[in-house]
Amino acid sequence: MILYGIKKAVLTELDAATGLVKEGGVTAVIKTAEEASLSPVLSEGAEEILRNDTNILAVVRTDDLLYGYDFTFKDNQFDLDSAQLLGGLVVEEGDKVVVKTPMLSEGSVLRPFKMELYVANYEMDAIVGYAKITLNKCFGKFPEIAIGKEFFAPEFEVKARENSAANLPIFSIEEVEELPAD
Repeated sequence: MILYGIKKAVLTELDAATGLVKEGGVTAVIKTAEEASLSPVLSEGAEEILRNDTNILAVVRTDDLLYGYDFTFKDNQFDLDSAQLLGGLVVEEGDKVVVKTPMLSEGSVLRPFKMELYVANYEMDAIVGYAKITLNKCFGKFPEIAIGKEFFAPEFEVKARENSAANLPIFSIEEVEELPAD
């Protein structure tokens, strides 16, 4: 596969108890994603060395274990639904839209979600399909906000972990022929 560019991202709120898609939950479709940079989160193993003055007598190692990915996700547009899932922001819609942080008395409003990233698969100059990268259980963080002389493009920090309740791994990649409908 020759992969280039996020063509679509779909975020779906999960039921915290079951790990499955939440009935009536928030879904966000993002067509203006700029990038996602994933970094593995490891429980680092240990290494014990038994030696004397001139020789190593024994080495006992335990392997590093992967338990998640932390990543940043940048969107070129401020999408209200994704701001709720990715950033824990509260959206009130009435005569006018108001986006705000939650009150301290509300506690954490961050909700688990599944994120599907669709990346174009190229053959020469033609898109011949997509790689669907599914992060099975994610939690966002309240975003840093920079407003200035450039376009406002929110960047969110996300933690992806194993979805133990639904028996799903941290992430999977599968080939798909086309993008899902909105």
